[in-house]
Amino acid sequence: MEPKSELEKIKTEILDGLHLNKKSKHRLKFGSSMVSAVLVVLTVFSVIQAVQSATIYSKVKGGAVIKAADAAGSPSGNALPGQVQNLPNMVGGC
Repeated sequence: MEPKSELEKIKTEILDGLHLNKKSKHRLKFGSSMVSAVLVVLTVFSVIQAVQSATIYSKVKGGAVIKAADAAGSPSGNALPGQVQNLPNMVGGC
């Protein structure tokens, strides 16, 4: 092994003074198992939401939502409730 240059010696001395050469054994208070558990729960929720979104999208695309609304007795055409029909055509206008 070659002897260290002056620059390498200074570098090593500075790094030892800053404690950057030593590996930190600092751990989270909760531990890595708690972080993993939270990530698993969040992943499960996101998968459930993705499945629900895909189900809703397929129903809308297939027209099931419109058919269900028509079957429920939604107003057809321009039929309006009685109170709305009696309103003037222009409000506060000329």
